[in-house]
Amino acid sequence: EFHSIGASLGQDSINKGILAGAVGIGLVIIIMLGYYRFAGLLAVMALCLYVLFTFGGLAALGATLTLPGMAGFARSIGIAVDANVLIFERIREELELGKTVRLSIDEGFRHAMNAIVDSNVTTVITAAFLLFLGTGPVKGFAVTLILGIGASMVTAVFVTRTFYMIWLDRAPTMTKLSI
Repeated sequence: EFHSIGASLGQDSINKGILAGAVGIGLVIIIMLGYYRFAGLLAVMALCLYVLFTFGGLAALGATLTLPGMAGFARSIGIAVDANVLIFERIREELELGKTVRLSIDEGFRHAMNAIVDSNVTTVITAAFLLFLGTGPVKGFAVTLILGIGASMVTAVFVTRTFYMIWLDRAPTMTKLSI
């Protein structure tokens, strides 16, 4: 008995990978908006920029997004969301201590920074080993992961904070934050 595998098998895998990624991103967006409300909206807006930065980095390198690359992209989305969750939980802690909204945001970002940097640096070190010691597909995963972590750091730490500062400048007397 013989089985043949055609070229459509690869395309089918790509389509399923894209569908899985889209469903995952959709669920992340729903959860962030449902749980963190306004702060979740800021995170989702930053996540949109994260996607653009990551794809822009891949385009600048002339890289092709393969299945392992999609896995690296999905993993780095998780890292980007994790950074926002760390920040939001620290902001929530500061608000529960009775601090003002602006001070809570400043302190939340400051207190979350060490955990964010630690997790991202260790992941980049691991990805660097994969990049230099791995073969083709593993290198694609590593490149996408490293680009994603860079984009994640920029969007979670700087873009989300900038969104908060713009919002606070428009509503300087804000006394509550839906987080």
